[in-house]
Amino acid sequence: MNQHLTITTLLLILFSSCVSQQNIQWKTGTTAATIQLPDDAKTMVVLNRVRLSYPFSGTDISANTPEFMRSCLNSFKNQIRRQQFLSASSTRENYTINANGAFPDTLTLSEVKSIGMGSDVVASLEMLDQKTRDSYSVEIRRENLGNNVYREIDYFIGKRTIDVKVGWRLYQTSSGIIIDEWEQSKSYTYEAESTVRTRATSLLNLNYKKELSNLGVTFGRQYAQRISPTQHFISRSIYTSSNAYLENGARAALQEKWDEAEEIWLEGTVQETKRKKRAYLYHNLAINEERKGDINKAREYAKLAANQHPVGVKTQSIVGF
Repeated sequence: MNQHLTITTLLLILFSSCVSQQNIQWKTGTTAATIQLPDDAKTMVVLNRVRLSYPFSGTDISANTPEFMRSCLNSFKNQIRRQQFLSASSTRENYTINANGAFPDTLTLSEVKSIGMGSDVVASLEMLDQKTRDSYSVEIRRENLGNNVYREIDYFIGKRTIDVKVGWRLYQTSSGIIIDEWEQSKSYTYEAESTVRTRATSLLNLNYKKELSNLGVTFGRQYAQRISPTQHFISRSIYTSSNAYLENGARAALQEKWDEAEEIWLEGTVQETKRKKRAYLYHNLAINEERKGDINKAREYAKLAANQHPVGVKTQSIVGF
């Protein structure tokens, strides 16, 4: 019985010492894009019109390897989401044409409206070309066998050059107008070496898909940065539990009722008797002042938090004390 009470007491102490936190964020500014979007543009459909259908080349490397194309599209969507200005749909594949390094005819108004239904703009990957060529050279190196004895060894240096090109178009859904048409291209070379030529080729092949994917990531990110503004946010944590003042204040803050939250936390600093919990309250007040842009006031609250309990030292480092 006594053991049971002891375990129960320890658990109560453990849970009472825990405090929850909630992340909050606020916008600090927006970086403009290269392209001027329509004023009301907020939603986007992503379209892939490219069909990989190169003829069989008779080599181990197929021009129809899709990693580059997929990475372009996935990187584009991921970057759009990170910039937090436009929302992007999953990729649709309609009105496809064989990849040949040339832009196809533009989509008609009815096609744009059909694809972009419910969105403001359609971002379309419309052109792609990828070619690969290998070259080899032999480099003679000296290998130390010990006792000042050397031998010469032939190393095969394999170089693979990947030539890629893509083209994007950005359509306004309501009018079908092309807001932007942009082409990207790059010639990229990577190497592998071995004392056996076939081994050098195998190493080139081993890294081929990864190199294609890396190129696609760069291309997709660049186009997203070209067409979409980037919103900048600061993210912070506030304490949301441990007493009623923390809980009720956090609830108000999460509903964007910051004045109400501030009043609750201030009252809590007067009523709360435990120093650690007062430090939590001063932390929240400091974060609120940082959110409002009053750094001096934020530092004052952070100092009060640190005076109450060591957890406040972290608050000071957050607000730049």
